[in-house]
Amino acid sequence: MKEKKTVSSEENYRDSGELFNRYMQLVSSRDSEQTYRLKSDTGEGIMRRYNVSKGVYYIYSEIERYYPIYQEQKQFIRYVEIMYMVEGHADFEMENRRCASADTGDVCIFNSRIATKNCIVGAMGMRCISIVVCVDEFADEINRIFCTGEFDKDKMYAGVMNADSCICFPATEMLKVIFNELMHLPDTYGEYYRKLLTYQVIIATMDIRGRKTGDRQYFSKDTENKVHQARKILGKDISSDISIEDLSGQVKLNRTTLQKVFKQMYGMTIFEYRTQIRIQEAKNLILKNRYSITEIAGMCGYSNASKFSAVFKKITGISPHEF
Repeated sequence: MKEKKTVSSEENYRDSGELFNRYMQLVSSRDSEQTYRLKSDTGEGIMRRYNVSKGVYYIYSEIERYYPIYQEQKQFIRYVEIMYMVEGHADFEMENRRCASADTGDVCIFNSRIATKNCIVGAMGMRCISIVVCVDEFADEINRIFCTGEFDKDKMYAGVMNADSCICFPATEMLKVIFNELMHLPDTYGEYYRKLLTYQVIIATMDIRGRKTGDRQYFSKDTENKVHQARKILGKDISSDISIEDLSGQVKLNRTTLQKVFKQMYGMTIFEYRTQIRIQEAKNLILKNRYSITEIAGMCGYSNASKFSAVFKKITGISPHEF
C-alpha cells in the first residue's frame, strides 16, 4: 500500500506560494501580503494573498477571466475554500461534471476532494474574497487560541468535505457584514482585525447542517444556463408581469424544474426574486427624487401605490415615504 504523505501548514504555505509564482506574476510583496497578476494562460486579473495564521490564508481577487489550476498537493492536504462573491457572477463545473453558480452576495464552499474543472466568469468580471482553511492545522490553532478541545478536525466541515460539489448559498446578513468589514479594514491594527474577522467567517460556516445540503439536487450545465437566462429575463423589464408558464416557455425548460433549480441556484423563489429586484429598483428611483410614489409603483410593476407601499415596507421595514 502506498504510504500517504502528510504536509504541514508551513510546507503548504511554501507550496502554495510556489504555485502562485508558477501561474501568476508577483507584483509586490510586503510582510504577509503578496499581490499577483494572473498570467495570460491562467486568466486575467489580480489576487492579493495574506497569510492570516497557521493553516489559514485570505485572498482578495478581481478577475475578468480564470482557468482553474489543478493542484497536485490537494490529495495530501485537507482544506476548504470559503468564497464570497463581492460583485459579479461565475459558473463552476467540477471535475465530476457537477455544476454550481454564484452571484453577488453568494457564498460557495469548495473542498479539496473535488477539483474545479472550469470557471466561467460573467461579462462584467467578478470580485471575490476567498478564505482557505487547512483543516487539520487550523483545528490545532483554534483550540489553542480558545483554550478548548471542542474543535475536532475530523468533524470540522464534515458536510463540506463529504460533498461531491461545492456548496452554494446566499450569505446571511451577519456574513455580509463580516465580509464588508474585511473589505474596509482600518489602518491601525488592520492585520488583527483581518484575523478576527476571518475566524468569524470560519466559525460561522463550519456547521452547514442547517442548510439541508443533503437535500441538494444537482443539475446539468444546460439546465443551469436556462435558469440563468430566466433570471436575466426577469431583470430586463420589471414593470411587466410574466407568468411562470411564459418564462418556462421562453427558456424552454419545464415549469417545475425551472422553479426548483431557480430556488436552488439563487436561494429564493422566482416570485421572491422578482419582488426583491423591483424593490431595489424602487429604492434607486426614490433616491433620484424625480418621481411620485404612484409613478414609481407603476414603473416597478405594481398596479397601485398602496400595494407597492405594503410590499416595500414588508421588505425594507419602512414605508417608501420614510425611505
